[in-house]
Amino acid sequence: MNLVILNKSRAKRSSLARLYIMNDAARSFNDADLLGDILVGAADSSRWRIKVEPALGRALDLMVGETLLHWTTVSNRVGVELSATGLSLAEEIDGDDEIMVQEKARIRFLSSKLTEARVTEFLTVKADHEVLDF
Repeated sequence: MNLVILNKSRAKRSSLARLYIMNDAARSFNDADLLGDILVGAADSSRWRIKVEPALGRALDLMVGETLLHWTTVSNRVGVELSATGLSLAEEIDGDDEIMVQEKARIRFLSSKLTEARVTEFLTVKADHEVLDF
């Protein structure tokens, strides 16, 4: 799924923070709906909870090891970008209409709206944001 996210990202690259947000939204209708509402201004960004998924980090490490991705810096944050091999595979996955249909539709809808500048909003704590007591 991350190859498809990167393929739909500007310059075929993304910060890790943006990938975590997009990954959550692509996997869940409810998360995609909330993110869409936030990006069009119908909901406040403080409603989003960034979930750090250890499996995503391991998957990225494996993709780098297989030369599908390269580590890079995106908007002063750690990120990844597609290699030529990764781009080829991502385009093949994206072109297959029988796999990850819902996920790809969510990615296509949200990816261009979630810019790196918008990611900063999700990472910034504001005085009026709700604080969750775990």
